[in-house]
Parts: sequence; C-alpha cells; structure tokens
Amino acid sequence: MPIEDINASIFENFNFIFFAKSFLILFAIFYVVFAFMLLRQVQLMCRTLPTSLSPLLKFLAIIHIGVAVAVLLLILGFF
Repeated sequence: MPIEDINASIFENFNFIFFAKSFLILFAIFYVVFAFMLLRQVQLMCRTLPTSLSPLLKFLAIIHIGVAVAVLLLILGFF
C-alpha cells in the first residue's frame, strides 16, 4: 500500500464538523459554569462591600446567566 493511500484514508476518517460541534458545546457548558461563578463572586462582593450599585450588579449577573443558558440551549438546538 503506497504512503499516499495511507494519508488519504487518515484524513477521510477525520470528521472536522464533529470536533467543531463538540468544542462549541463544551465551550458553552463551561461558559455557563463561569457565569454561575461570576454570580457567586458578585454576591460575595456585594455582601462584603455594599454600595448603591450592588442591586444593579446582581441584576446584571443574573441576566448574564440567562444569556449564557440561552446560548447553550441555542447551540444544543442547532446540533
């Protein structure tokens, strides 16, 4: 078997779309986890150092989680 046939058969089995989909799904899952960690940090910060912006920051962190979950569901819906 010539070397050219071996290389061609290796790249025929390589499915780039599968790896791209897997990467996007894992990235979205990690981003949702990051959004929850961010909310926790905002809560701790607001408890430690209360300011007039604390409610706004909490609201933005919750909105951030909603957007992250929506993007995750959107990605899962496409794939």
